[in-house]
Amino acid sequence: MKRLFTFFIISFLFIQLQGQVELSPTVIASAGDYAEAGGISLSWTLGEVAVTTLEQGDIVLTQGFQQSYQRDVGIDLNPVDWQISAYPNPVDNQLTVRFDVREPTDFWIEIQDVTGRIVSQKEYKEVHPGDLVRVNMGEYRSGIYLFRIFTPDRQQMRVISVSKL
Repeated sequence: MKRLFTFFIISFLFIQLQGQVELSPTVIASAGDYAEAGGISLSWTLGEVAVTTLEQGDIVLTQGFQQSYQRDVGIDLNPVDWQISAYPNPVDNQLTVRFDVREPTDFWIEIQDVTGRIVSQKEYKEVHPGDLVRVNMGEYRSGIYLFRIFTPDRQQMRVISVSKL
């Protein structure tokens, strides 16, 4: 009887410990949803009261529950020697894209809506280390846009998801 009781206690503890291994981010809100299709995900939260971006020099602080992220796509055939960041995100009127490159490089910025339609494409010649490119988002409708930033030979590319308020 003692062995059976010990077996049940150990089994119960194992199940309890196994159930608490993973924790996912959660938000307590009055409404919200998440949808994913064709490799694009969309999530929204109703009642998110603190959505602000504060800037001072090179320091950017964005408040809010849902923050976008930068992701690398594709396979780089050459070693990556440049990075980008875009802020504020979500954006209302003007998005700033900062280039961290080692030497002056040419880039293309292509903006796509969630359906994959290209809404803008522009080439930037000789982007220097620390250069800031300002993109006017005031003319676009509210929604999610994908910024594809790539070298002219398309050997290296970065994709950033940007939310337009």
